[in-house]
Amino acid sequence: MSERFTPKNQERPKIRAKTPEEIQAQIATFAAEQVENKGDRRHVFKNIVDLATRGSEDMTRITEAGGEYEGQEVITPAGIERTIAAKDYTEFLRSVGGSKYEAIRGRAEILGAYKDFAPAVSELKESLRAHPAPKEHAAFLGNGSNARVFFIEKEGKKYAVRIPNREEGISPDDVDHHLAAAFLSKGVPHLEQIVAASYEDGVTVAEIMPGKEMGKLGLEDIRVMTDGQLAELVDTLTAAHKRGIHIDPKPSNFFYDRKAGFGIVDLASSKIARPSKDQVLAEIIGWAAVSIQNATTYGRPLKEMLTTEEFAQDLEISKAILHVLSHYKDVVGRNLEGADSVIALKSIDVRIQERQRRIDNYSDSDWVAGEISKAEEQRKKKDVSRESKSTDWFTIQT
Repeated sequence: MSERFTPKNQERPKIRAKTPEEIQAQIATFAAEQVENKGDRRHVFKNIVDLATRGSEDMTRITEAGGEYEGQEVITPAGIERTIAAKDYTEFLRSVGGSKYEAIRGRAEILGAYKDFAPAVSELKESLRAHPAPKEHAAFLGNGSNARVFFIEKEGKKYAVRIPNREEGISPDDVDHHLAAAFLSKGVPHLEQIVAASYEDGVTVAEIMPGKEMGKLGLEDIRVMTDGQLAELVDTLTAAHKRGIHIDPKPSNFFYDRKAGFGIVDLASSKIARPSKDQVLAEIIGWAAVSIQNATTYGRPLKEMLTTEEFAQDLEISKAILHVLSHYKDVVGRNLEGADSVIALKSIDVRIQERQRRIDNYSDSDWVAGEISKAEEQRKKKDVSRESKSTDWFTIQT
């Protein structure tokens, strides 16, 4: 048998060195899908840039003072050095096919694209440092629990950027919360499309979702919603469920545009190591009715209605919302079957009944008069209480 050899004049093929973004993507995917200990996972993400540079074999950490708990049970004592990865990390990469694995490849593409947006993001951050009121910034789009959303421009197109609310920034773990779903939602109409992200800067860059948050809609927006758009919403939720995308059902994550229809942002992935209940398609479709029910009001401060005109205005909004809910129920009934249909329709019926009760009350002039009287009494009591506190303060000071 002849011996295999490489001729001297023939060079061996060079192995392409992986980019920092590809290595970060590998480490992030391992941490998200395999590392169940919350402290371990956060440690990996917090040090992901450093780990990608000096070598992922060195994934160790010292547990925090007081130890780590799962409920009342001590999972890890304080001051213990623990190895997070090493052999398991290598085995994981081999088992999924390395960089060819969709979750790794998808993360790497989005992380690699960030260099094209980094200058505009840095410029935005610099302008925010000098701005006394971020919400009044010309590029402000919206507010979330961990980040505010602003827009930047690149080659004449606007993009939405999540900027951390806190000076210390968003945890890379939170950034990956969005990245884990970003490659799953790629190309799916009406779902948020994240195009770039950075663990180091703590930001994501996405295409701007058309329209407004459901809670910021007006009466005319509700009146023009069509059965076709409602059917597209059901199709979108179904597609998200099939791809393993988790929906956060807050109405602030649902958008509506008169032409584009409904859109959904702030997505997550079901393929993570954190123990959680898998979402049921019927429940997701039922949750969407909550967003419809809260159109025009979600996220806005509650106010007492003190005039018949205010009640009359809300009555018209309630009638429009009930109309949409009824049509949404019909659309869902035509698109779902069996147990899924029963669960979803039951949830939608609850929203319909709640809105119908409001309509019945607001249509009753005696009920409205009684509510106005109660509100006026409450306002008078508050005025008296404020005056009393003011007098007490003045007495104490003198």
